[in-house]
This record gives sequence, C-alpha cells and structure tokens, in this order.
Amino acid sequence: MAWFYAVPQIYGILSGRTQGLTLILYVNFLIYVTLNLFLALAAYKKDRDVIRKYIVVVFSQWIIFLILILFLGLGKIIWRESDTIISVVIFGLSVLTVIKFKGINDPFSKGWLAVWFKSVPQLWLAYTIYSAGGGSGLPVITLIAGHLTAIPRLGNVVWAGYRGGWDKPTKGLLLGESMNVLTWSVVTIVWLIY
Repeated sequence: MAWFYAVPQIYGILSGRTQGLTLILYVNFLIYVTLNLFLALAAYKKDRDVIRKYIVVVFSQWIIFLILILFLGLGKIIWRESDTIISVVIFGLSVLTVIKFKGINDPFSKGWLAVWFKSVPQLWLAYTIYSAGGGSGLPVITLIAGHLTAIPRLGNVVWAGYRGGWDKPTKGLLLGESMNVLTWSVVTIVWLIY
C-alpha cells in the first residue's frame, strides 16, 4: 500500500498538482517513520517474531519513498510561513518531551516525538486543505492508501504486542500509530468536505 500512497503523490508532484500540500508534512513524516523504525528495531531485538520483522521492513520502505517525495517536491512544493510556525510548535513540543523523558532513549519519548512529528503536521494539512478550499494536491488514491497503510501498521503493532508482550518499544509504536490513524481520519474528513 505504500506504493499506492507514494506513486500517485510523486506523479502529482511531477505534474505540478501541489495545492493543499505542505513541505513540512513530508519532512516530519520522514522523521516520524525514522523514529518508528528505531522503535520497531528495539521491539524486534526483544522478540524476533516475524510480525516485528515485518514492521521493520515496512518502515524502511517508507523512508525510501519519503526521501524520493522530498527530493522531487523541493522545487515544486513551496515552504510557507505557516510551515515555519508549525515547525516551531513541533520543536517546542519535542523539547518538552525530551526534557520530560530525560532524552530520546526512552521508547515513550520516541513515541511522543512520533506523535508530534506526524499528527501535528497532519492536522495542519487538514487546515491547509480547508484554507485552500481544496486538496487537489492530495490524490484520492493517496488519501485512501494512507488509511490502507496506517490501519494495518496499527494492527501489526497490536498483534505484535499481543503475541510478544507489551514491551516499552511496542507501546511507543502503539502511541504513534494510533494517533497517526486518528489524525489521518481528520484529514480525510476535511478533504471530503472540500
């Protein structure tokens, strides 16, 4: 499903259809996926179950796609003043998280950072679609594929926790993935309305 998300998005960017897109969304999505990859690797080290291995592969694939989207979108998706504002908000939340957990080594620290880097930009994307009066830069297949990738990832995390136990890295993954599903649902609702 990552292919169904990324390929239409790449095609849209190459075709110049970027209305409603923000560059910060993809920068933060890449950071989110990287944080979750570290959590998935830590969970896999605790229990070398095939489901946990699959989660590592999925996040690795996303990193490749997001680097490609960012590379292709740099000249086409503009950085807005609002992107700077949202970056400052995420930075502030991240600093508070790192202070609370005394660094980023704690899996809950990574889990909360994943929430900030994914959910905050997705809520901002919903607002951007609203304020632009549409989201033509976000193809319907990409929107659907977002759900078809996020929901199974969340299911895999739940299944991995059920099978191998709810260690802290798995709980950190659960936190990030559940908030991802929730906020992508908000994006979908706004996209459907506008």
